[in-house]
Amino acid sequence: MKKYQPTDLIKFASRTGRWTVKKINNMPTLYTTNLGSYLRFKVSNAKKCQISVLPNQNSLSPSQVFAFRIDGGKWQRAQASLEKIDIPLDSTLHTIEIMAAGNTDIDEVWQGNEGFAIKNIYLDTGEIMAAPQRPVVNFIGDSITAGCWVVGNHPAVDYRPETNYAGICADLLDVDSVRIAYSAGGVLRSATGGVPTADAFLGKIDAQTSWTPNHPDLNVINLGVNDRRFPLAQFIAAFDLFIQQVKLTFPHSPLAIMIPFSQTFASEIRKIATKHACSIIETKTWHHSFTDGLHPDQAGAITEGKMLAQALQPLLPQFSVQ
Repeated sequence: MKKYQPTDLIKFASRTGRWTVKKINNMPTLYTTNLGSYLRFKVSNAKKCQISVLPNQNSLSPSQVFAFRIDGGKWQRAQASLEKIDIPLDSTLHTIEIMAAGNTDIDEVWQGNEGFAIKNIYLDTGEIMAAPQRPVVNFIGDSITAGCWVVGNHPAVDYRPETNYAGICADLLDVDSVRIAYSAGGVLRSATGGVPTADAFLGKIDAQTSWTPNHPDLNVINLGVNDRRFPLAQFIAAFDLFIQQVKLTFPHSPLAIMIPFSQTFASEIRKIATKHACSIIETKTWHHSFTDGLHPDQAGAITEGKMLAQALQPLLPQFSVQ
């Protein structure tokens, strides 16, 4: 068998998520704190691919969940508590994707090293190769963008970053995506898991680990819902500063700002987007359906993903919606 260590995997993983190589329990791992971070690679001449993962959740949490698929097919899910995810192959060339797909709000991802951790990947024969490069879109947001509560109200097992609106949109546009999103987070409200506000989490994977900004073809922001209990003037000032920060962080990438599905602060977000010459993605007429009145359910996520892909396609003019 051939074993690929985190230092091998980070070479292509950083394109499709905010990954780093980090020691957890004195063991080097490929590590992320972001739901929706994934690896995408090609495998040839192998009959078995085995992903070894670290059960790394809080002691009070259910198991974290990983998702995987082959050649863009149906996503399958596996609990991290199993420690090994076996993917049978047939020796021909395949594209494999592995995604961080479920955790809980009490996993201390920011200061407690309770993010997602991949120890290594084994092949029985053959080799791993980087997948062909595609355009990259950053999705910056909160639990809705991260993929929480899509199919129910059970943490981890009911999360679906692989098929939430951002996942659906990325598939339709045939782009690689990077999620920069945490549950309950906003420009004024801190996120769960000890994660700070968006201005602080934009440039860091956790409290100890800085993130070197990537070079996306497009940034998409969907924030504001979790700030609804703060004074209007305070939100306007913080959101305006955050838009400036994003533009400075990614100076060569266009920025599209979504009106939250709930229409929270819609008028103010519109004005700030216009002030900074950002594209505005209107969402009011998207025929939403929700799990809990706030988070889109699977049907809603599919609808929203299709609508967002149509809205973003003109910003990626060399590509067409599949």
